[in-house]
Amino acid sequence: MRARTKYPRTPHLPWSPGCADDDRIISAESLRVLDALPTVITEKMDGGNITLMRDAMYARSVDSGTPVWETRSKAEWARVAGDIPDGFRVSCESVWARRSVAYENLEGPLLVFGVWDRTHLLSWDDTELWAALLGLPTVPFIATTTGTRDALDLWRGAGLDESVSEGFVVRSSGPVETSRFADCVAKWVRAGHVQTRDDWRHRDDFPLNGFRTPACSLSS
Repeated sequence: MRARTKYPRTPHLPWSPGCADDDRIISAESLRVLDALPTVITEKMDGGNITLMRDAMYARSVDSGTPVWETRSKAEWARVAGDIPDGFRVSCESVWARRSVAYENLEGPLLVFGVWDRTHLLSWDDTELWAALLGLPTVPFIATTTGTRDALDLWRGAGLDESVSEGFVVRSSGPVETSRFADCVAKWVRAGHVQTRDDWRHRDDFPLNGFRTPACSLSS
């Protein structure tokens, strides 16, 4: 089994209202780099960070095990694991369990937002291609643009606001070397984005999100 690689921390944009004291803000130098790049804006989903590999599935905390709220994620991983190339990692939002944002029309319990080979985060076009090959939906795509300056307006122009969405992610539309992740990806998160009870992760009666395919809503 290959070593598990923890998903890197995504820095906040300087104007992200949900940035807490222990969060990282993108540096001025990195922001200049990102603002010069062709970028893709995607919705920041209120879910759990999940990594899929050919021989492993794990959360951002790589030794967290598989809690009950990841039942659907584990089933999806079992379905696609054999089609993930050796050395690739598929980064997803696990959205089966409802957290602070209530979703009603999701395409599936796992939404892909990144695919990695051994050295790079693949381009967004290749991410969409791999998601389609694996039969997994991506997080909602909002727009292509340049840099970050109009990202908030594009997010709002897509009919989203703080009552129905956690925020958005801006990333280079091209491939990103792992070592340059903090220069090429940033997020904007609503204020007070975590609104769940502290004990929800230790319960088995948590609410579920709504899905276009009824089978995704099964409780076990």
